[in-house]
Amino acid sequence: MKIPRWIVPALSAAWLVPAQAIERLPVEVFTKDALTSRAQLSPDGRRMAFLSGVQDRTMLHIADLETNKITRLDPGGALLADDKPKAVGAYTWVGNKRLLITTTVMDALYGVIAVDWDGNNGVPIGGYENNKISLGGQFFANEVVHRFFDKDDSVLMLDRHTAGVGNPNRPNILRFNTDSGLFKTVVKNPGEVAHWGFDFQGVARFGILSHGDLTGAVYRENEKAEWRTILPLKNRANQLKPAGFDAAGNRVLVTALSKDKRWTVFPLDPATGELGEPLLTDPVYDIVPNRGMPGIGGITLASTIFSPSKQGLVGLRYYTESLRVKWFDADYMKYQAAVDRAMPHTINVLVDQSRDGKQMLWAGMSDQNPGEYRLLDLEKKTFKSVGVARPWVDPAKMAPMLAIKYPARDGLVIHGYLTVPAGHEPKGLPLVVMPHGGPWARDVWGYDPLVQLLANRGYAVLQMNYRGSLGYGDELYQQAKREIGGKIQDDIEDATRWAIAAGIADPKRIGIYGMSYGGYSALFALGRSPDLYRCGISMAGVTDWPAIYEDSDVAENKAAKQYWREQIGDPAKDQINLKAISPAYFADKITAPVLILQGKEDQRVPPDQARRMIAALEKAGRAPESIFIPRIGHNYGQQKERTEIYKAIIAFLEKHLGPGVP
Repeated sequence: MKIPRWIVPALSAAWLVPAQAIERLPVEVFTKDALTSRAQLSPDGRRMAFLSGVQDRTMLHIADLETNKITRLDPGGALLADDKPKAVGAYTWVGNKRLLITTTVMDALYGVIAVDWDGNNGVPIGGYENNKISLGGQFFANEVVHRFFDKDDSVLMLDRHTAGVGNPNRPNILRFNTDSGLFKTVVKNPGEVAHWGFDFQGVARFGILSHGDLTGAVYRENEKAEWRTILPLKNRANQLKPAGFDAAGNRVLVTALSKDKRWTVFPLDPATGELGEPLLTDPVYDIVPNRGMPGIGGITLASTIFSPSKQGLVGLRYYTESLRVKWFDADYMKYQAAVDRAMPHTINVLVDQSRDGKQMLWAGMSDQNPGEYRLLDLEKKTFKSVGVARPWVDPAKMAPMLAIKYPARDGLVIHGYLTVPAGHEPKGLPLVVMPHGGPWARDVWGYDPLVQLLANRGYAVLQMNYRGSLGYGDELYQQAKREIGGKIQDDIEDATRWAIAAGIADPKRIGIYGMSYGGYSALFALGRSPDLYRCGISMAGVTDWPAIYEDSDVAENKAAKQYWREQIGDPAKDQINLKAISPAYFADKITAPVLILQGKEDQRVPPDQARRMIAALEKAGRAPESIFIPRIGHNYGQQKERTEIYKAIIAFLEKHLGPGVP
C-alpha cells in the first residue's frame, strides 16, 4: 500500500536524477468528468450504483455486476426552477432494487425522490420533487440515519422542522415508507437532543444534549423504555457526538477529546455515563474529528467501520498525512492484506459491502492515481475491476505529492503538501501557493486535477493546513478563532517563506491561487505582502466581510450565521475590523497582477463580492483581469466550465510567472 513521502529539504540531493522533459498534456485530461465516483453496492451485492458526469451534469448510473449492463437515471428538469437541469447530489440504496436520491440545481438542494434502480416507480419524498411550493415552508428531509431493508424499503430520516416551527438543531426522527412516500414521526425530540445514535435495529438509543456550550446525554434500553439522563448538561465544549452502537460488544460509541486534545472514539457506559479507554489515539492527528473530514470521491476519510453481517465495530478509518485504517477484526485484517498485495501502488480502502458481507467494494487511489473500484467476492474468491475513475490519466505521467511540515512564526507546527513537477527535484522551482477554502476544512493527500495540471505545466504547488484546518486536534482548530486576516494568514505567508528558505521556490517566480476562502487568502496576501507574490488569482473569493453577512446564502441560516459571528466577527460590533481584513478596502496596497474568477450563479459568495473587488482595484488604478462564468455556482462547474477556468489560470500564470520548468 502506497503512502506519501515526507520531504526534508536538507536531503534534497537525494532527488538528483536526470530531469526529463514533462509532456504537456491537454487541459481536458484534467477537466473531464470522472467516469466512476461515489460508488455503492446494493444490499444484496448484485448491483453497483455510481455517479458520472453526462451532458454537463452529474447523473446516477446502475451497473449489473453479473451482466455489466449499465442503466442511467436522468433526473430531468426542475419544473419549479425554470426547467433547469437537475443533477444528483447524493444517493443511498434503501433496498435491493430501490434508491433514495437527492437532487440539486446549481448549488441549491432541490428535492429528494425514491426510485427503483431501473428508473421506475418514482415517489417524491421532500423538497420540490412534488412540483409544489408550500407557503408555510418547504418540507425537506434528506438525512438518512438508518435503513431497514424491509418490504417497504423504509428509512429513518431527521426532521429539522423546515416546514414548521421548531429548532433545526433539535431534530425529530421520521420513518419513511419510500415505496409510498408516507411517513410518521417515530421519535419526538425529548428536549435538547442535537445528535442521535441508533442501534442495528434502527432504534434511537442515545442522544447528545446541547445547550450553548453545555452538553450532556440521554439513553434508553429499548424502543419502549423512557429516556433517562446519563450525562447532565455540563460545560464540555461540545465534546461528545455519537459514533455508533456496537451490538457485538454491547456498547455505545462516542467521539470525544483525548488527554492530548485529539478527537477519537471512546466506549461509553450507558449505566454510569463514564467513558472507557480510547480505541485509538495519535499524538498529532485526530482519529475521527467531531466536525467531519473532507472526502475523496465520496469516500469518508475518518469514521467508524461496522460490519452489517457481524453487527459490530470492525475498524476505524482515520487520516494522518494520508488515509489509514486500524482493524480490530482478524477477518478484515486478512482482507486488507490480500487487497494490498493485489494493489501495491495505491492506498486501498473498503468502500462498501453487501449485507451478508460476501461482496466487498474496495477503492484504490493515490496522489498520482485518480482511483479504481474493485469487487472482492469472498464466495467466488475473485477480485475484479468494476470501475475506473479516469482511465485516460496515466499515473506515471503525474507528479508526486509530498508531505511537509514547517514552524509558523509563533512556533505552531503546520502540516501540508508539496507537489513537485514530475522528473524534477524540489529546488528553485516556480511555485504556486494554494491555500484551501473553508477555512474550516483541510487539504488531503490524493489526486487533485488542478494541482496535477499546474505540475504538468512545470509549477510546484504548495498547500498548507493552516490553523483552523480539520484533523490536527482541538488546539490547532481553536487557534483560528477570530484569526481570519491574522494568524491564519501568517501561516500561509510562513509556508511561502519556508519554501524560499528551503531552496524549493524561486523567490522571483511565486504566485498565489485560491478558491472561496482560499481566494480571499490570495487577495489578502497580495495586499499584505506585495513583495512576495508576482501575481494572484482569486476564484469566488470573499472580498468584503461586512457585506457577505447579508449577501450570502449563509444569511438565511441562523446557526451558520451565528457561527460566523463567533469565529470571524460580529458585523454589529466588529465593523471596523471586518473592513480592515477585507481586500476590497485595501485594494490600493495590491501591486501585483490579479485575475478574478467568479461563477454567475454563486449563492455562497455572490458575484457582487467580485464586482466590489474589481471596482476597488480599478479605483486604485490597477484594473484586474476578470472572468464571470455562466451556469456555475460555488464550484468549478462541469467539464466545459472547468476547462475554461483551468485554461485561464494557466494562461495568467504563464503570462506573469513565465513558463514552468520544462
